[in-house]
This record gives sequence, C-alpha cells and structure tokens, in this order.
Amino acid sequence: MDKTKNINVVSGRFFDDEAMFLYDCKTLLIIDANEAAVQRYGYSKAEFRQKKISDLGEYLDKPPGNGDLKTWPDSIWKHFSKTGKSFYIQFTKQLIQYQNRQTELAVAHDISERFNSPDSKLPQLPKVDVIKDRLPMATIVWDEEGNVTEWPEAAKEIFGWSFNELKGKNLFDTGILPDHIIDDAEINLNNFIHSRQPYLTIDSKHLTKSGETIWCTWHLAAMFDPSGKLHSIYSMVEDITSKRVAELSLRESEERFRVLSEASLVGVYMTQGKRFKYVNPRICEMSGYSKDELLNDFNPFKLFHKDDRNRMERLRELWLQNKIESFEEEVRAVSKTGKVIHIKVYASKILLKDKPALIGVVVDQTKQIEANKRYKISVDSYRALFDSIGDSIYIQNLNGKFIEVNKTALETYGYSRDEIIGKDPSFLAAPGKVDLDATYELFEKALNGEHQRFKWWGKRKNGEIFPKEIQLNPGNYFGETVVIAIARDISDQFEQQLELKQNEQLFRQLFLSAPIGIALLDEHKEIQMANQGFEEIFGYNIQDIKGLEIDSVIAPDDKVEEAKSLSASTEPFEFSSVRRKSDGSLVDVIIYGVPVVVDDKTIAIYGIYVDITDRNRVEKQVRNSLREKEVLLSEIHHRVKNNLAVITGLLELQSHKLENEIASKALKDSQMRIHSMALIHEKLYQNETLSKISFDNYIRDLIEVIKRSHNTHVRPVEIQIDAEEIEFTITQAIPCGLLLNEILTNSFKHAFPGSFKGNPIIQITLKQLNEEEVNLVITDNGIGLPDNFENLGKRSLGLTLIKTLNKQLNAKMMISENNGTSFNFTFKHESLLSV
Repeated sequence: MDKTKNINVVSGRFFDDEAMFLYDCKTLLIIDANEAAVQRYGYSKAEFRQKKISDLGEYLDKPPGNGDLKTWPDSIWKHFSKTGKSFYIQFTKQLIQYQNRQTELAVAHDISERFNSPDSKLPQLPKVDVIKDRLPMATIVWDEEGNVTEWPEAAKEIFGWSFNELKGKNLFDTGILPDHIIDDAEINLNNFIHSRQPYLTIDSKHLTKSGETIWCTWHLAAMFDPSGKLHSIYSMVEDITSKRVAELSLRESEERFRVLSEASLVGVYMTQGKRFKYVNPRICEMSGYSKDELLNDFNPFKLFHKDDRNRMERLRELWLQNKIESFEEEVRAVSKTGKVIHIKVYASKILLKDKPALIGVVVDQTKQIEANKRYKISVDSYRALFDSIGDSIYIQNLNGKFIEVNKTALETYGYSRDEIIGKDPSFLAAPGKVDLDATYELFEKALNGEHQRFKWWGKRKNGEIFPKEIQLNPGNYFGETVVIAIARDISDQFEQQLELKQNEQLFRQLFLSAPIGIALLDEHKEIQMANQGFEEIFGYNIQDIKGLEIDSVIAPDDKVEEAKSLSASTEPFEFSSVRRKSDGSLVDVIIYGVPVVVDDKTIAIYGIYVDITDRNRVEKQVRNSLREKEVLLSEIHHRVKNNLAVITGLLELQSHKLENEIASKALKDSQMRIHSMALIHEKLYQNETLSKISFDNYIRDLIEVIKRSHNTHVRPVEIQIDAEEIEFTITQAIPCGLLLNEILTNSFKHAFPGSFKGNPIIQITLKQLNEEEVNLVITDNGIGLPDNFENLGKRSLGLTLIKTLNKQLNAKMMISENNGTSFNFTFKHESLLSV
C-alpha cells in the first residue's frame, strides 16, 4: 500500500464538490485524489494510484507531439467511471512541487450539463491561468534544455515574438539577449541551478523583435524531479524600461545641478525654516565652516554680522508674508574664525517638498570693498505565485467587493486579509483625493470588456496617503465573472518626477539668475544656452550665436589657439585672459571650464566667465595712489621730526640762559613733550606703512630718553615693561606718547624723594583686552599722590594735560593709590581702516 499521505490542498465547498487529482508530470501516474473524485469515478484511492491520469478517459482532440500531457492545451476530455458511465470534463491545472517531485494539481470540472455534443460551443471555464494573462508580468516556462514551452500574450507584448515563433527554441538563440551578455547570462543561470536556490531575481538588458533595447526584471523558479535533475524553469518577467529611463533622467539632472553648483566660484545655497538644506563648497570656503557643520542644525542667520542681522530678518518676514518673491542685499558676514567678510546675497522663492524655501547665490565682495577702502585711504503554489508578484492584485465581484487580494496588497496598505475581503474600493481610497463615482464608472467599463488604466490615491492603515497606478481587466475567477485590479505603488516614481521637476527648476533659476556669464556647450563646443550675465558681458543675443562654436565668437584672433586648447580640456580649469565683445572691444575675464560627465561620458561643458575689468582698473589705481602717498608721507614725517628736533634744541639753549629755576624746569618739561612727539614721527617715517607704529618699541625708546633726563638718584629707578606688540595710528600714538611722558616724568620727579625707602620701581603694562579695546597702565611704588591732588590738578599743567589727552583718546581713566600710584587707561583701539 502506498504510504504517501493524502494531500490536503484547500478547504472549502468548491474543493469538496470538484474532483481533484495530484499526478507525476513525467510518468502521469496518479499520486492522490480527493473524496469527490472517489465518489464521481467509483475507484478507491488505491485503485487511482495504479492508473495514469490519461487512463481515466479519452481526449476529444488529438494531442500535439508524442502525447506528453504537460504540453497539451486545456481542452475537453470524455471520462468514464468504474461502472462505465461517461461524462465530460475540462481540466484546470497548476504545477507544484510535492515531496521533491515535479507534479501537477488537476481539477476535473464536470461540464456534462453544458455539453451535448463535441461540436457544441463550450464556455470558457474559470481557471487560475486567466490571472496570468492579466498580470503586468509575463509567465515564461522553459525546459531543462532551455527550450521555451510556455510563452503567454504578455511575453509577446514585451518582446514582440509570438509563441509560434519561439516554441521549442532555446531561449538563448531567440535574439532576446544581446550577443555581448549571453555568456554572462548562461553562467549566472548555471550558477543558480547548481546552487539549488528556490528563487532568483535579476535585472537584464534585452532586444525586442523590432530591435528596441529594453530592461526587464526576471523572477526565476527552478523545478527539479525526485532525482534532483532540472525539469523546467518558471520565469516571471516585468518590463522596467520606463523606470530605468526615469532614473537615468533624474541622475543626469542631479549631476548637472551638482556640477554647476559645486564648480561655481560663487556660493550656492538652499534654506528652509532657518536651516541650510544645501551648500556648495564655495559657501564652506567663505564661511570657514565644513559642509557637515552647516547642514547640521546650523542657523544661517548666525553668519550675518550682528549689526546687519535685523535687516535680513525683516527681508525674511516680507518673504514669508508673500510680499516679495526674491531679494538681493549687500551685508556683512562673520566667518568661523571671526573674520568679517562683505557679501552680496541673492535669494529667490521655490517650493522644496511642497514647502517654501529659498535658493540663491552669495558673492564675496570683500576684496572689492577692501580695495575701495584702500583707495579711499587710498519582493508553493497558486497562492505562492499570486503572492510573489510585486504588484498589488485585487479580485472584485460584480458588486465591486474584494473577494481576493495578494500579499503585496496587504503589505502595501498594512491591513490583514480579513480586514479587506468584503470591502469595496472606498475602504482603501484617500478621502478628498479620489472621485469614487468616476472609479465605479471605470469598474463598469472593465466589466463590459474595456481595459482601464488610471492613477489613484490610496490611504494606508497608518494614515499615510500615497499615489498608485491601477489597471482594471475583465476575468473569471473559478466560474465567477470578476474584475481583476492590478495596482502599483508609484510613490518612488512620483517622488522622482517631483524631484526631477524641482531639480530642473533649481538648475534653471541658478543658471539664469547667476550674476556671472554662463554658456552651456555641447560636445562640439557649440553654444546651446547662455544666461543674461553672458549676454551682458559680451553684448550678444543668445538667438544670434546659438549653435556657433564659442571660440569663433568671443576669442580674439591672437587668442584663438589658446581658447581651443582650453575648450579641449577634459578637466575643470581656471584661466585669466581677454575675450572679444560683439562690438570688437576686449574685456578682461576669468574663465572657468566645467565638463559635465555622466557614466564616463562628457555630455556638456559649462563655460563660466567673470568680468574683471573694473577690478583690474581699481587695483592699478590703488597701487599708483599708494606709491605717491607713501613718498609724500615719508617726507612729511621726516620734516616734522626735524622741525620738532630744532624746537627742542632751541628750548634747551633757552633753558641754559635762564637763571630762574622754575622757568628752566618748565622749558625742560616742554622739551620732553616735544621730544615724545618727535620720536613718534621718527618711528613713522622709518616704518614701511608710514601710518602706524609699534607702540611697545616706542615705549622702550621713550623711557631711555626720560631716564637719561631724570634718573639722578643714588638708587636708579627700575623700569618694568610688559607690553604686547600693538600698533597705533598717529592719531592715538601722539596722545598716548604724551600721556606716558607726563606720568613717567611726574613719577621720576615726585614719587621717589630722598626720604623714600625701598627700591624705586615703575611698571608699564600695554595689553589688547579684546578685538576693540586696549589697556595702558603706568604704576609706581612711590609715596603716592598729595592730599591736595584734586585742587592741585586745577593749576598743574601736567595734570591738566593728562586729563586733556585722556579726553582726546576717549578713554576710561582710573587713578588709584595702593603702595604707590597707578594710572589706568582703557580705550578703543583704532585700526587703520577705520581712520
């Protein structure tokens, strides 16, 4: 007795009423039968197992070939029961793997009530295969030799060949695969078969009958007999050409934008909600921040100078209120290192993922502005097959209710099968985005035999709304008239199309609104596009020069060979030269050549031109002016120093002739004051800049002069200097020098009388407190100030002069007494550019 267990295929009334058989595909021996077959034929299951499926009756038409049942088309059989009673049946079959054997599950539909004679027109019986013909994929079957045994209409639609043209041919000899990939395809297929893997999915390039190149995804399943020998291969093929084309178009668009942006000499950015969404390398270079730093929760307004931030905030508010669509503004920015740079910001409104955003460019104008300042200073069975399809499949009855769905549909929506079965399309529709009346009209047309294809919006269980593409086809499902809906989630395609559109918009806005000249050239260096900046620089209208070779248009005669050499470059380059305008005049330009390469092929070249004529002229004027002023200032400082030296000498001669000691001391004090100013002018004409001096060096020189004049004590005064290297302009150096002279002279004269005990020390400190402020402190350890200091200051020239000089410096002065006297001055450091 056969020990094989009965196969429990599917429960349900249909499978209880219909006779079902499981038989071996090679020998046609019946392996098992259900109870309905036992009742209808009168044989026991053991008797069935002694028969072939072909022993149960006679085929009304002659089978093709040698009678191999597996290749017979579905047709009419006349079967006989054990008692000799005859009846007519038609098979519905499904190839399955059972206990490592290649078998077929056959359902014997009794059609005797509808069949009176062999000449009767038989109705189309329900069969699972009808779904195959409605799927977007083609189910192709080939045997162990690679010969095609099943080629549905869908395969013809994809590749162009009919089954009669390919039947019995080896798949690799059909011409479907291009010659250069046949070897690789055979190797991959052999590896798959020998690995005994159940499934394999690959993408491959193909040729159609008409010679058109297409891309397809192949889902392969290998079928083996009990001995482990390959029996056949089932393939489901999907045409993915349109998807590949969309991906390539998106890549090209993204590459164009990236190449143009990242090779730009101006900063390119996108912001949304006070956050950067994109920055090119030039933005990073200007700001001193890395790309990761700027894209990681960095507020763009942090880059603006504190004094210009409110102005940019007001512009942003006007933009948010839709009062302006774009703007341009000259502002100051502060780099990561604290350097202040002058920029011009251009911004235009766009939609980024359906939300308002800004795209624009930033031009660094620092050099130009600084030049101006210097110039001013100067993916088992039917169910497995059904569920393995990557698209969602819904089978709807005459009332539009779902009676079956595949696994992909459940995964797409997130519902269980019980939640969807019995519902209609309104259950899956996105409220407000679907016209249900129009959907039901399309359903009725599909029932009437008209294939329908349209886009629709669904709503997942989690509330997410998504786009989908739906095909509606009429069909039969186990005897019931149905509509088969095949749906594909096109969210990625929708996003790609949206992103492609946005990238094109971004590219166009950047190209057209850039404040520099840009020309797009083809591989022959012929002009295809040019922006307004190009037209403004060279004076040409794009319609007049489109299609012309660029070097013949703007290169002067003596620069043609140079221009051709640059145009032939396959690498980005930068070059300064001259080019010819439409009126024949020449213009100084910086030229940037940027090739656009996709898949190792140059598809275009960008020529970027920056007019530097004004910059060159200003730089030349500045250099000439600075040279003239340097000579003049050097002579002035030299003469002032000499004149002050003469005055000092006259005062010294006069002091020798005076017998009045008070008058003599007054002249000597005046002489020291004049000497402190003369020393500043001497330092200035000896300095290369002629406009500032190193004050720490000045302090040391001045102290030496004062010490020679006053240090007559038995114990000399120790001078301690802690001075940083700080440069002062003449407008600060003179009052600081006079302050230092007055205070040091006062300390030498009054801080250390003969009764002073201890070592006389004077400390001088000069520190840079921050970017703006300087601190000068002169301290002695002498006897301190007299009790009548305040009243004394009203009639003392020295103290009056100290207060006047402090006011001139706009300094904060503090005078303190703690084991001596300390004068502390804090004032704003005056830079040369602020003069």
